[in-house]
Amino acid sequence: MTSPRLMVFRAFACGSLAVLSSCGGARTYEQSYSRDRDNWSFRDRYPAADRLFNAFDYGHAILSETLVRHPTDAARRLEGPVYRQLTCGVLRHPPRVPLEERAVGPMYGTAFPEAVATFEWAHMLHRQIYDVIATEAFSTDERDDRVAAALRYYRTRPDLALSAAPKSMSLMEGQPYSLAFRHTAPKFNGLIWSYHWLQMALYDALLGAPDPPTRQEVVARDVERFMRMTTEAGKYAPTVMPMSAAVAPVFTERYPEAAAIFDNLHSLHDVVSDILASPRVPSGEKRAAILTALARYRDATAFTTTREEWLSMSRDMGGVDTTSVGASSADCR
Repeated sequence: MTSPRLMVFRAFACGSLAVLSSCGGARTYEQSYSRDRDNWSFRDRYPAADRLFNAFDYGHAILSETLVRHPTDAARRLEGPVYRQLTCGVLRHPPRVPLEERAVGPMYGTAFPEAVATFEWAHMLHRQIYDVIATEAFSTDERDDRVAAALRYYRTRPDLALSAAPKSMSLMEGQPYSLAFRHTAPKFNGLIWSYHWLQMALYDALLGAPDPPTRQEVVARDVERFMRMTTEAGKYAPTVMPMSAAVAPVFTERYPEAAAIFDNLHSLHDVVSDILASPRVPSGEKRAAILTALARYRDATAFTTTREEWLSMSRDMGGVDTTSVGASSADCR
C-alpha cells in the first residue's frame, strides 16, 4: 500500500494550482485560500489537530479509491488492512502537509473529478474558518465579519459550493443506494464519522475557551477523545452521523450558514460512498449518480428542510457520548 509520503511526492507531478484536466479530466481550475493575515493560524497554534486533518484527507481519498479500484472486495479491504493502516499508522503519524487527493486516489480522481473538487473546496472553508476562530486577537464582531467573508469567498465558486440550505435526511437515507456503505463496512463508516465529529467539536472547543492556555487544553482533550474512538475496533466511534447542532451547538447558533454547509458536506461524503459501494448502481451509472448528488447538494431548493426541523433532527440524532470513551488499547501492537 502506497505511503502518504509518496502521495505527497506524486502530487507535485500534477501541480497544486493546475487545470484539473491534466490529472482528473475536469475542465475546471483549482483555487486556494482567500489571502488574509490569519491564514494558517490554526496550523501554527494547534499543529497536532491540523495534521490530523491531513490524515482525514488521506482517509477519505483511500476510501473512495478502494471502492473504485476493488469493487468486489472493497469491504474486506476497508474493514481489515486499510482500517488498520489508518488507525495504527496514518492517524498516529499524520502527514505534516495537506495531501493531493488525486494522488492518493488516482482512479477515483480520474473518474469523479467534480466530487474531488467539491470536497476540497468545502474542506478549504473548514480550514479558513478554523484560522479565523483560532486568532485570539479578534473581537467577536471582527471574527463574525471574517467568517462572513470566508463564506462569501466560498460562494464565489457556484460550480463547487454546497448550499447552506439544510437538507432532509431523505437525500442521504432515502435513495435506492442509501446505507450501502455503512452496512457493508460499518467499522470504517464509524471511523469516517469520528473524523466529522472532531471537525465540528473543535469549533466549540475554540469558541468556548476563555484564554489561549485553555484553548490548548480543550483542543488537546478533543484530539485525545478522537484518538480513543479509533481504538478497540471502533467500539467508541459514533453510531449515527454527527451533526453540527449536537456536536457544536455554540458554533451552530453563531454561524448557522456554515454549520449547515458542513452538515451537507458530511452527508455528501456518505452519499458518494453509498453510490460507490452500492450494487444497485451499475458501474456505468455511478458517475451520473454522483453528478446528480452533487447538483442536489448545491441546489438551495432540492430536498430542503426548515432550519427548525434541521436543528431538531440534529439534536434528536445526538452527538457522541465522550464520557464513555475508553482508554487507549493495544490494538496496534
